[in-house]
Amino acid sequence: MDESLALDIGNSAVKVGRFDGDTLTAVDTLAPPDADTTAPTAAYWRTALTPLLNDTPVKRIGLASVVPARTEAVTDALRTLTAAPITTVHPGLALPFDLAYETPDTLGTDRLAAAAAGWTRYGRDGPQSVLVVDAGTAINYEVIRRDGVYQGGAIGAGPALTRQALRAGTAQLPQVPLTLPGTAVGPSTRTALQSGIMWGLIDQVRGMCDRLAASLPDAPRLVLTGGWSALLTEHLADAHHAPHLVLQGTQLLTEKAAQD
Repeated sequence: MDESLALDIGNSAVKVGRFDGDTLTAVDTLAPPDADTTAPTAAYWRTALTPLLNDTPVKRIGLASVVPARTEAVTDALRTLTAAPITTVHPGLALPFDLAYETPDTLGTDRLAAAAAGWTRYGRDGPQSVLVVDAGTAINYEVIRRDGVYQGGAIGAGPALTRQALRAGTAQLPQVPLTLPGTAVGPSTRTALQSGIMWGLIDQVRGMCDRLAASLPDAPRLVLTGGWSALLTEHLADAHHAPHLVLQGTQLLTEKAAQD
């Protein structure tokens, strides 16, 4: 058994993927501690992670994070639980493509991992250009050209951030569930907000993908990942649904680093 773990430390949760070789065998989602918790964060994560490391020893661990403060606490907890080496994803690792990004040090590691897995799994063997859309708290768009060059992309607000901004910036708009209404014309304030947020998400992604695709030399493959990817897949034609692409990219980059 060649067991490894990949962690995707996001704004709303920590996702942990267990791999047997290149095969993703299990995914767990760990909630961050409450803001008013009195427990030290490293102790909290040690308790949360212990069951995932008890059953089968792992040979290596990869980690992609967009929350630096949480990264340190999770890493400290892991080091008390296992001697397996921990690789943190960063642009200096061996990558499956060339970076044509002007500020690589500011490139989110979740974006890098998603792009690496998207290109390796859906574009490289063609070759064919790839658009990866990671739809979660933010909507990240990654553009990899068919010659194996990562060009960059775009970043927009996800539904929860849009709802938060509308609630904070207005006096009378209510909080609404993030569910897709049956019609774009909302017959009430509640459904009007849901329409603007949720149909707006679908149209935002469709429009941005069309705009980004126009910059490429060929028709790209569209790969959707993240918490809203299942919804988007229902409404975007010919999209590939890969809900755990960041975990897969983290594992891929960790394996490449171990081989170098």
